[in-house]
Amino acid sequence: MTTKTDIANQALSLIGADSISSFEENTSTARRIRTVYDTSRKALLRLHPFQCAVKRIKLSPLATQPEFGYAYQYQLPDHLIRIINTNTEDYVVETDRLLSNSTELNLVYVSDNKNEESYDSLFVECLILYLAYKLSKPITGSQGTSDSYYMQCQELIKQAKAVQAQETPSLQLFRDEDYTFTRR
Repeated sequence: MTTKTDIANQALSLIGADSISSFEENTSTARRIRTVYDTSRKALLRLHPFQCAVKRIKLSPLATQPEFGYAYQYQLPDHLIRIINTNTEDYVVETDRLLSNSTELNLVYVSDNKNEESYDSLFVECLILYLAYKLSKPITGSQGTSDSYYMQCQELIKQAKAVQAQETPSLQLFRDEDYTFTRR
């Protein structure tokens, strides 16, 4: 079972810092990890749509219409990090609303998944490296080490994208039934 503390301690171990027993403890290390953990998780989820955070929802338009430009507006989920796909290409996001001319909105998005037990192993590894990048300079004073963790994280995100692409069925453009022979 992966926990927030486990992830934090793996990042701290990478940079040679003392581990923590909980996020609530009153140590300088715990205070530092508390300040960067949530923003780091959200940043990684924004960089790549890890499947452990992807959700889909059908939204109905709000009763109030936009002032101009679009016929409908939709309230976006509070835990939305990034939009992946919708059933329309003509939309704009304004604050916490999506404006569109579609009468219904099918939304695929990255959510702010805070359940560490559901995390993909590659997301956990990326988060560890990203946390090490954020904590390395303040704790160890080494910019070079910090930069190294950042580059390692970028490389791992590329690998995660490749793995995820292999798990997603490719779009089949031509089916066998499209090419049936007929007798004359």
